[in-house]
Amino acid sequence: MQCVICDRKTDDEFCGLHKKAHENLIHGYEGWVKAMEISWESYLDEVAKNPSTGLWVKEVAEYLQKKEVGRK
Repeated sequence: MQCVICDRKTDDEFCGLHKKAHENLIHGYEGWVKAMEISWESYLDEVAKNPSTGLWVKEVAEYLQKKEVGRK
């Protein structure tokens, strides 16, 4: 199996680097929700367009945005 973002070999949806970025996104969202009322989709949008966001987190956020659009 390969990472859905970078094609590195993995046993999961994400490689180790993107998996950690995904975990960081989820943990970060928990903090944002405590601080303000924000949806998951809005959070992903804010993270993806923030110039301070790291590359791997940005790639995961953008992947999740596209995945959510595909579900609708």
